[in-house]
Amino acid sequence: MNGDIEISVTADTDHRNTGLLLVTDIGSTTTKGLLLQKNDDGQGYQFIAMADSPTTVEKPDEDVRIGVRRVIEALEKLSGERLSRDGGMPSVPYLTTSSAGGGLQMLVVGLTSTETGRIAENTACGAGGVVLRTVTIDDSLSAVEKMMHIQELHPDMVLLAGGTDGGDIAGVVRLAELLKLANPQPKFMEDMKIPLVFCGNIDARDFVLEVLGDTFDMHIVDNVRPSMTILNLDPARREVHNLFMENVMERAPGYSDLKDFTVSDILPTPAGVERILEIYADSIGGDIVMMDMGGATTDIFSKLSGVLTRTVAANTGMSYSMSNVLADCGMESLMNNLPPGFEPGPVRNYIYNKTLSPTAVPVTPSEEQVEQAIAIEGARSAWSDHLRVCEKNTRIGFQDRRKMQDRKEFRDTFNPVSEESPISTSDVALIIGAGGVISHLNGTDALRIIADGFLPQGLTRIAVDRHFRSPHMGVLSTIDPNTALDLFRNECLEDVGWVLAHPGPMKNGQSVLSVSDRATAEEFTLRSGDVLVLDKGGDLHFTFHQGTLPAGEQELRTDLPVLLDCRGRGGHFNGISLTESLDGLPEGTPTAMVNGLIPEPGSVTEGPWELEYRLPYEGDILVSQDDQVTPGSILGENRFDPPRLYVIDLNRIPGYDRHLTSEEIIEGLCLHEGDEVQTHQALYKISRKGITGYDFTFHSPVRGRITRIEKSGLVIVREMQDYDEKPHVVDIAGPLGLKPKHITSQLKFRKGDFVTAGQSLASDLSRNVFIKSPTTGMLKDIDTTNGTVTIQYDIRPVRMLCNLEGRVGKIVPNLSVTVRGTGAVLSGVIGFGGKCSGTLFAADAISDIPDKAGTLLFSKKSIDRAYLMRAAETGAAGIIAPSLEASEWVEYYGSELGVALTGDEDIPFTVILTSGFGSFDMAPATSDFLTEAEGRVAGLSGMTQVRTGVTRPTAIICD
Repeated sequence: MNGDIEISVTADTDHRNTGLLLVTDIGSTTTKGLLLQKNDDGQGYQFIAMADSPTTVEKPDEDVRIGVRRVIEALEKLSGERLSRDGGMPSVPYLTTSSAGGGLQMLVVGLTSTETGRIAENTACGAGGVVLRTVTIDDSLSAVEKMMHIQELHPDMVLLAGGTDGGDIAGVVRLAELLKLANPQPKFMEDMKIPLVFCGNIDARDFVLEVLGDTFDMHIVDNVRPSMTILNLDPARREVHNLFMENVMERAPGYSDLKDFTVSDILPTPAGVERILEIYADSIGGDIVMMDMGGATTDIFSKLSGVLTRTVAANTGMSYSMSNVLADCGMESLMNNLPPGFEPGPVRNYIYNKTLSPTAVPVTPSEEQVEQAIAIEGARSAWSDHLRVCEKNTRIGFQDRRKMQDRKEFRDTFNPVSEESPISTSDVALIIGAGGVISHLNGTDALRIIADGFLPQGLTRIAVDRHFRSPHMGVLSTIDPNTALDLFRNECLEDVGWVLAHPGPMKNGQSVLSVSDRATAEEFTLRSGDVLVLDKGGDLHFTFHQGTLPAGEQELRTDLPVLLDCRGRGGHFNGISLTESLDGLPEGTPTAMVNGLIPEPGSVTEGPWELEYRLPYEGDILVSQDDQVTPGSILGENRFDPPRLYVIDLNRIPGYDRHLTSEEIIEGLCLHEGDEVQTHQALYKISRKGITGYDFTFHSPVRGRITRIEKSGLVIVREMQDYDEKPHVVDIAGPLGLKPKHITSQLKFRKGDFVTAGQSLASDLSRNVFIKSPTTGMLKDIDTTNGTVTIQYDIRPVRMLCNLEGRVGKIVPNLSVTVRGTGAVLSGVIGFGGKCSGTLFAADAISDIPDKAGTLLFSKKSIDRAYLMRAAETGAAGIIAPSLEASEWVEYYGSELGVALTGDEDIPFTVILTSGFGSFDMAPATSDFLTEAEGRVAGLSGMTQVRTGVTRPTAIICD
């Protein structure tokens, strides 16, 4: 089109012929607007105004169009042009990209934590997902705990994997059952089903569909692990990616209505970046990389060896995910990127508080320095993950050419660290940085962060997209690629410098690189480990003394800074940061941590409150509407674990090399669908004639009901749970005609064994006497005085306990109870632990803590690890305090905060911090409120979720 955008406008769009074009990117946190004006010659466009506004997907503004209207209003003020019609929507041609509603938040479910679970997690991350939680059969949680955790999440999508093709399907079907029972709800549009991608054993597909089809929006793809030696991640990744683009994005409130105002399809933000990046890479004829470091995730886009790749580093970002970057890299590694004088304690406090207040901006130079250090570690981690994905992408076809070689050669070829890798980071000609932290940096700092985060090899140009207009240019390229390319090149990209890095190996102290500036006649020699910055560039000639790069000599003429780096790369990297390597720090660099960020203190509101209590899965609700309840009232219970599901493959009887025929299956079945079956009751009998024939009877492993019989020979039996907790005494001696003291020798079980109803306890074949268990349970006692045994099922119900005083409101039969009341609700900033209740007691110091279990302590002063330990010793139920040093929490709990999704910590009490991490006193209003409330009963919940669907810890004090 050569820069002349031809836009077809329908009658109802009311677009004016002004030569103006409005382009927005509706990001997860910010809506960024760009106004373009057609050039005087009618060829191409130019930027005339830019404006940003928060994206509106949360209450009270649950409509992305509101954010767009605010951007339009700002652009109208800046440009003096009328851009809107009645209602504030565009009256000029309008294009947009969108990633509203936050990143793709996923629940991953797999069979094993070390195998399928990890593979499924990698699949989700590679497709752009943020993994909220991974649930596997072999994790440390019970089935009930798994379902409770699943219910607390509000995923955009579920990925279910497990089993190799042709393997056992019972575990996969069991996971499907748990998902169905837990029934997670989406964060938007609750009446819609959550998409679920099943990428497990193909033989389990029908069963998974049958179990989950009514609960989820089902999508079936090829197995990610079809055999023990093959991984096949691409089909699942593609499906996840497509569903997000086509389905999940549509659920952002107001998104579907926004489509009526655009002159072209709305493009997902990442797709916009991919489009313009590919066009630009083709124009310069080299490999390029772009990083968009956001608050929650870091996207990396690349075109390497002709292959376009995008990865999302889930939970790697500069606000919501800052504490998770620290958890991944470790405090020691982070401190290496900071100037001398910084101490870990205040640094950790800032990182934790920024995670809790993601919209806060650094207010002191030292806070800016910490953010730059986090950016280096986040970029390094995200780039490493991206390269691993690129290795697999670029090997397509490459593997086929080598697959006929012997196993050792095959293994060497596909080793990710193999020197035969089809990609080389020394081929990267350009690295572009974008995102909040990059956009606010000066060129020198941006160069340092990208250079230390990516550790480029060879000669690499470094640029930034300071205002992150790449998505805008991407959607513009769908109708005018030439104009989009020109604007991207000339208006978006800002070159900040060059990096020349020798990959190594290098001997200690050995001369590596000679540099001469032909403009000034200056010469430099760098030894191994040296780093030098030429601030003003020059007319430079480089000569390497050893090793090889794309060329033994390089030339560069530039007035931008040039970083000469001889620290080595890959396995030869000396591990020393640029902060440590550079001689002297720039003037004004802070030498100590000064925290200016104090999270907004929690608030107190008075009036009606409402709290929902939900069983992990359907069970018994034990209260009625309008019942008065108090702390400790049992609202409902699940008396048993979810019924076990047994998938029995009759073909295991003859062996898989000689399957039963459909006629043999029908002929040998002893029971039918819907029949009850006892433990060890015959399910199937077979008698084959001839020399290789045999008789065989298959017995049920459980007492239950047959729910399905497949023609292929699969039988599904669901455990029956009509147990009771009464002791059942069974006479053994009498029926067998034995003296009581001799019954032990005739029993088939020992004390402590678990038996099921109908199972034989003892028998006398000569007299045709069989003594069966009348119930299911444990053999609790063998009485050799009376000749009896006692069998009892130890029921340990999962009880849903109320932790507040109020009245029962809405009841969802067999599932949930809403309790209502009036009083005060204190909201905290961060909490740990589950729900509890107790009487409020003031304890500002350790010496004030009463030796009384079940107390709710509140302190107006900051607390520490010793305070927590003393509270645990006394059996305190909960703690409300203004603050806690982050390092003290790490010492007590044993791990970093990571992703701020809390509430299930294994601690003996609930903790609520009203101000955050550090050493802050309680806000006067909160302190006065708690002082007046001392002696009253309160209910605490420590659950915290900072991301989309924000949940903060609460203390409710009833009237």
